Amino acid sequence: MMQSITRFSEVTVFDAQTAWEQWNLTDYSFKSDCLLCVCRQLEQQQPELSAVMKYHLHHADVLLAEAKLMPGPTGETNELYTAGRGVCALVVESGAPWISVVAQLTAALIAGNAVVMCCDDLELNQCIESAITTSLPAHLVHIVAYDSYKALIEADIRVVALISSTETELLVNRTLAKKQGVIVPLVAETFDSGDTAQQLTSVHDTSLVLRFITERTRTINITAVGGNATLLELGNQH
Repeated sequence: MMQSITRFSEVTVFDAQTAWEQWNLTDYSFKSDCLLCVCRQLEQQQPELSAVMKYHLHHADVLLAEAKLMPGPTGETNELYTAGRGVCALVVESGAPWISVVAQLTAALIAGNAVVMCCDDLELNQCIESAITTSLPAHLVHIVAYDSYKALIEADIRVVALISSTETELLVNRTLAKKQGVIVPLVAETFDSGDTAQQLTSVHDTSLVLRFITERTRTINITAVGGNATLLELGNQH
């Protein structure tokens, strides 16, 4: 059982990036099967968390499982597909609803990202760690101390998922705005620890997974070299 929380280091990001490179290249069906194994691990002890995972995996199947065919004006085949962004920093403030954490974790992973989770909730960390240990590739998910998130955000990450108060959301948003290099998107869920009837938007967001992906295109020339030039005719010939 987890007795303490790992401290963040640059090695954590390196290991996560290495795991991401392999995970991102694997077939969607393999990623889905791995995460369904996590669901089964959670089902008996945490059925609500398992249900949230299945919900987001179902909607990811609809959105990501198959490449989308686009027009090929010169006879080529054009496909739109998705890939993970890279390493996702999942920042979990004290008192965060577990279902929000699992929703964002699931979406980030099925989209093809590795995750470094900053969280001091030992019980939640133990729950997640025990569910993923035998189900996911090594180093794909790291759990580090909550106060590591500031150093992590300055590292080479590609998306930040956040479950926090509005004050922390504003702070993280400002930090990302000042960050040099590639633009790092923020996927935020705010909560009020004293509100038991609050609406958690990410938990039942059917498109949540789309906030963790990048779009790519694949072109296959199925005619002669250069395509079918006759399809580029601009007007009638007389």
